[in-house]
Amino acid sequence: MARQKSQPTARKAQGTGDPSQPPGTLFIVGTPIGFPDDLTIRARTILKQAFVVAAETPLATQALLAHHAISTTITSYGPGQYEEKIAVLLHHLKEGHDVALVSDSGMPVIYDPGRLLIAAAQQAGLPVSVIPGPSAVTAAVALSGYSGDRIVFDGRLPRTRRPLDIFFAKLKKEIGTAVMFASPDSIQTILKSLARVLPDRAVTLAVNMTTAGEKIYRGCGRALLKQVGSIPSHSEVTVVLSGVQETKSGKGREDRRPPSCAG
Repeated sequence: MARQKSQPTARKAQGTGDPSQPPGTLFIVGTPIGFPDDLTIRARTILKQAFVVAAETPLATQALLAHHAISTTITSYGPGQYEEKIAVLLHHLKEGHDVALVSDSGMPVIYDPGRLLIAAAQQAGLPVSVIPGPSAVTAAVALSGYSGDRIVFDGRLPRTRRPLDIFFAKLKKEIGTAVMFASPDSIQTILKSLARVLPDRAVTLAVNMTTAGEKIYRGCGRALLKQVGSIPSHSEVTVVLSGVQETKSGKGREDRRPPSCAG
């Protein structure tokens, strides 16, 4: 049976420096957003056989690999060294070595600097393949129960009052479900802003999804202010905001109203 191009080989993992040898593949590998056993079987195979794993935070990736008894070499891929690391990783690929790119959790590129390496590999004409995996964005939408027909991802929310008010004001007519990441210490400020700007909009806070400490809060901004206390600083928080639903009025024109925000 012919080997699929998206699978690594021992020959590629070793590399020879022979210019006639095919280049290695950059694998974009999705990793668990919490529970380590959510790593897919295919992702585990790729991480085990890759020549090197490029990680946003090596210690976090090392813990995941150790859990799965994987001893692949890990290199950092973090702030202040992107150009240097990209050059080294591209060299490995050109030498025939497979490279696995991971983020701390979820899919690389989703609020993650992995796009820089991917773009560089594509521009260099090197093979790039994706190994799908968990995503906090889609997981949080599923937990919220809001419509997934249109999803708007807005990265990380501002931390202070005025920028938050401006941000949420832009979503007053958005019919899609909006998903954002948030800092644990800014949750109370976020909920107060929602209570002011979008008081009737349903919101879900998903904290530490898929872990033993998972907590899900649902309701309006004002109601959640009474429910949600302090959130530990190490927590991962995803905010899901329902969109405005379109309905037909008695006069035949379309009105927009938010779905019920009852918790």
